[in-house]
Amino acid sequence: MSGVLYTRQRVFNKKPILDPEDFKNMLEKAEPSLNSFFDQLVARTNPQAKNHMTNEKNKKRLVSFCYFLAGLNNKFINGVKAEVGLLLDRSGTSSSTIETLAGAGLMVRRETTARHKA
Repeated sequence: MSGVLYTRQRVFNKKPILDPEDFKNMLEKAEPSLNSFFDQLVARTNPQAKNHMTNEKNKKRLVSFCYFLAGLNNKFINGVKAEVGLLLDRSGTSSSTIETLAGAGLMVRRETTARHKA
C-alpha cells in the first residue's frame, strides 16, 4: 500500500483520494494483491451492528487511517497530513498548535504548509 500511495503522490503528483470507494478502486487497480484489503478493514468495524451513517463515517476514517499507516513506513506519503495542515492554517490555528500536531505525526510542519501554499 505504501508503494502505491508513494507512486501516486510523488511520481504522478496527484492529491490524496479521500472518497472510500475511489480509494478502494485505486488500490485494487494499482496493486492486485490489495484486492479486498479495504473491504476486510471495513468488515472489522462490525458494519452489521451499525447504521448507514456510522458505516460511511467509518469508511472515511479508514481511508485516513490507511494514509497515516502508509506514512509510518514512508515519510513522503504526507498528502493527507498536508491537507490537514492547510485546513488548520486557513482556519487561523496558531503556529504552536500546528507544530504540536506535527510533532505528534498528525500533520506536516508549518514550513511544509507554507511551501504548499506557495
